[in-house]
Amino acid sequence: CRKMSFLENLADEILITDILVVGSEGAGARAVLEASRHDLNIIVATKGVIGKSGATLTADADIDVDSRSCIELFGLPGDPNDSPEKFAEDMVKEAEYINNQDLVKIHCEEAPERVRELVDWGARIDKLTHAPGHTYPRGIWIPGTEFPRVLVKEIKKRDNIKVIDNFMVTDILLNDGRAAGACGIDINTGKFYVIKSKAVVLCTGGAMRIYPHTTAPEELTGDGLAMAYRAGAELIDMEFPMFLPYTLIKPDSLNGVDFSYLLSAYLETHALNRLGERYMKDWDPVRMERSTRDVNSIAAMVQVLDGKGSPNNGTYLSLRHLPKNLLEFSAEWFPSNIANWRYGGFNMKEFLPDLTQDALETAPASHFWNGGIKINEKCETNIPGLYAAGEGTGSIMGANRVSGNALTMTQVWGHRAGAFAAQYVKEAGDVAIDTDQVAEIKKSLFEPLNRDSGPNAVETRLELQQLAWMKVGVVRERKGLEEALSKLEEMAKDVEPKLAVKTKTRIYNREWIEAIQIKNIIQVMQLVAQASLAREESRGALYRRDFPKTDNVNWLKNITVQKDGDKTRLTITDVDLKYFKPARVIRDYGLKE
Repeated sequence: CRKMSFLENLADEILITDILVVGSEGAGARAVLEASRHDLNIIVATKGVIGKSGATLTADADIDVDSRSCIELFGLPGDPNDSPEKFAEDMVKEAEYINNQDLVKIHCEEAPERVRELVDWGARIDKLTHAPGHTYPRGIWIPGTEFPRVLVKEIKKRDNIKVIDNFMVTDILLNDGRAAGACGIDINTGKFYVIKSKAVVLCTGGAMRIYPHTTAPEELTGDGLAMAYRAGAELIDMEFPMFLPYTLIKPDSLNGVDFSYLLSAYLETHALNRLGERYMKDWDPVRMERSTRDVNSIAAMVQVLDGKGSPNNGTYLSLRHLPKNLLEFSAEWFPSNIANWRYGGFNMKEFLPDLTQDALETAPASHFWNGGIKINEKCETNIPGLYAAGEGTGSIMGANRVSGNALTMTQVWGHRAGAFAAQYVKEAGDVAIDTDQVAEIKKSLFEPLNRDSGPNAVETRLELQQLAWMKVGVVRERKGLEEALSKLEEMAKDVEPKLAVKTKTRIYNREWIEAIQIKNIIQVMQLVAQASLAREESRGALYRRDFPKTDNVNWLKNITVQKDGDKTRLTITDVDLKYFKPARVIRDYGLKE
């Protein structure tokens, strides 16, 4: 009773629920819907506005299902020779064999039913596509805007779901080694909340916004990854942030827009360096620009680093070799969300040069987080009561994700997280809140508001983004990684704890939120750099210039990171090659078996 009274003095608001889901979009919405079927009270907290924020909304968007199921369930022109097993084999091969093959098997087997449910709820299918890395056509084209329309409609039907918009969950609460809820800030009011729950499900996405060039929305600053790390959760495969090639870099307003990448996916394009060379011949001479996105991105960045880039540190994407009438007709059969040169409601012809004459300047952009919180088949972490699903979880995508699998991941693993969290809550007893932990968290969150002077959060973030791009970006090497780690340690000790905000109001203070995010950005960057430094080879989305070979003799291994006091403990373990095995050879990066 005394503790509850103390807690009431600490928190502006206290909420009590059975399950807290952090993140409201593809994976989060699916977790909420499944958990709500079990007669439990659910709170879903989102950093933006449900249905209008997060990465799912921005998906282009194919969702992968084996081609035979595309025929049988949806009447699409798939290939009957495909199967969930063959889909799984492609996933493992393109992930360079370091994903958890049991999780991949579940992913591919459950995908058809999860997509069928989406369609039953009203999702509209456009067409079936065949993306690089897939042996068969598997990409059911359901634009990202369909997901929030359908999922939010279903959420509104459930009276045991409470949605909190514009809410930044900052820390997971623990008691006796169990998840006990979370703390956070209402961005609109600045109120400090404590949410008491028997289980927490993290569906917070990746950390793409640690980089200056990205396709991701503003919310994705690695909050879930960092708070899980601080709580003691294991993270895996953090060295594999994924970059999307051929995104626009000019004009500045279109930085990171992937319309140009979509052109490369549907038409035969030529990627050129400043010498006019089709440089992909040196990286994947068979597939060329049709290679997977990791190889395309790394090849482009190497051109820039070798002095063969465009004026704005990119490369050129050319369609000039295509006849004008072919190019004009192609826009009529493109998927609906890019048909007739329209994208996101804009006529792209107003922004692009004459593509029959000029090439586009493009560059890789941070696009997806392959690694993240380590989960098992029940979406459990190593912390009882803490679950995770979707992007920002590790073990499923390995070193590289094939196109369309991000959306499949949200539906398969969001569903599983909700189901198993609900099962846990029904069996678990109540858990108390550690008021000392709450007090410490609150003190840390409000310190930037209370300081009269100190480093500026916005300027600090820009500095961190440039450091990430140059030293922990598409192409990495020991010297740069060590320099980055040294700088990050300095910023963690001398900059982040001294941040101050000029505007002292709590109410919708974006500068304050920026300051809170800095700790998360620094911690995620440190984990990426540490894991990248440990892996002495190049594989999937990680390219080490000082170790340019893919080493299947010594490096068929996973790297797990976990907080150990003030240090990070790295554990390197052999991959369990349970169903699919690669040749035990050392080969040139980019060349597939």
